[in-house]
Amino acid sequence: MARGIPQSVFWSCFLSLLSIAACRPASSARYAIDFTNGAPGWFLPAEARLTAQAANGYLSLSLKPPHMVGWALSPFAFQDGQVEVEGTLLEGPSSTDYGLIVHAARGRFYRFAISADGYYGVFFYERGNWRALMDWTIHPAIRTGRTTNHLRVRSAGVEMIFWVNGVEVARVPRGSNAESGRVGVSIGTMAGGDARVAFDRFIAVRDR
Repeated sequence: MARGIPQSVFWSCFLSLLSIAACRPASSARYAIDFTNGAPGWFLPAEARLTAQAANGYLSLSLKPPHMVGWALSPFAFQDGQVEVEGTLLEGPSSTDYGLIVHAARGRFYRFAISADGYYGVFFYERGNWRALMDWTIHPAIRTGRTTNHLRVRSAGVEMIFWVNGVEVARVPRGSNAESGRVGVSIGTMAGGDARVAFDRFIAVRDR
């Protein structure tokens, strides 16, 4: 199956990236949330096309249009550190992808995502433009369908390392633009929209 980089993001989300960097991030070196008591401090978009809601012990992102990416940002930021989460496809086609956002600041971020049909990819977004650092690649560590996958990103020094269900799937060089920035979760759609993904057990640790 051929996959591509979604050509659009939500402008309201892009604006939030520019403004949220000025907000005070969480000060503790470790941040963990299971969404049992909501998602305090998170940027949760709410519009007709993209909604994020913390309820029933998880954070869900719903995205209606195809070929789009949306996200929710936590109050936690790091320059060097790691972040992990569990994600599950609840509704939508198997081409739906979901994952982690890191270094979200100044209109740019890195995105690590997997799809429910078994692909993973690493992308860099900056002010309307996507660049594939690791284009969509199939991997047996990904549990396909409406099952739960554990994702982890370690970003420190000169590289970023990516795991799925405890298996390292990729390493990419970390550019000089990997400044301190927020971490969060994301959802993406390919040919089909109307997707919903649940996230749980979000944990982030800051080295500095």
